[in-house]
Amino acid sequence: MSPSLVDLIKRIQDSQLAEINLPLLSGGSVQLKCIYKESESPHFFLVFPPKQLPTDIDTSKSCLIAVKGEEKSITFKAGIETIKGDRILELFAQKTIDPASLRTFYRADMRTAISASYEPGPEERAHAWKLDGQTLDLSGGGTLAIFPKEFLNKQRILLHIKLPYTDKEIHCRAHVVRMIKLRKEHWQIALQFDNLDQKESDFIVSCCLKEQRRQLRENVQTT
Repeated sequence: MSPSLVDLIKRIQDSQLAEINLPLLSGGSVQLKCIYKESESPHFFLVFPPKQLPTDIDTSKSCLIAVKGEEKSITFKAGIETIKGDRILELFAQKTIDPASLRTFYRADMRTAISASYEPGPEERAHAWKLDGQTLDLSGGGTLAIFPKEFLNKQRILLHIKLPYTDKEIHCRAHVVRMIKLRKEHWQIALQFDNLDQKESDFIVSCCLKEQRRQLRENVQTT
């Protein structure tokens, strides 16, 4: 553990907003928002909203974490020390991250039309289906969206996303990392892209950055 990383963790203010990319035993990962809480560096805690932490976290793998500071986010890899109940993780920082490796991690709040569908193979008994929804956030690696129904399948989902500020549409396959029923006819579903090429991933990140700048301008004007 380098002294610079220990000092970096010490400088993070308590109760800052953070995001974590959690690896799952079922494969893939899920990105969640949380609150950073201080401990003895390089250890720290993350506190999550109720009923958000998955039950199949892969504690043997490192996590990617971004803590939002006043001027910029601090991004680093961390290992999971312990899971405390259903809302708290204790972690320890491992190393800082090269910004070039953050394409799939960067996520922006973004509302846009999305459709999900499933086509069974010739020997499958499953039925074809299609649902239209709206994204809540989007990144180069996946999306969180609201749909009117629960998905009947979790793998080989075909997604069609209309990107704002452009006439480009994204078509790719994805798999479900979690589904949460919010209320009648509303399901919050997190999806991870499976076959998105780097060019399309970079294009999504570019749209996310544009959306972030738009939101910042609106906040300044409102203030």
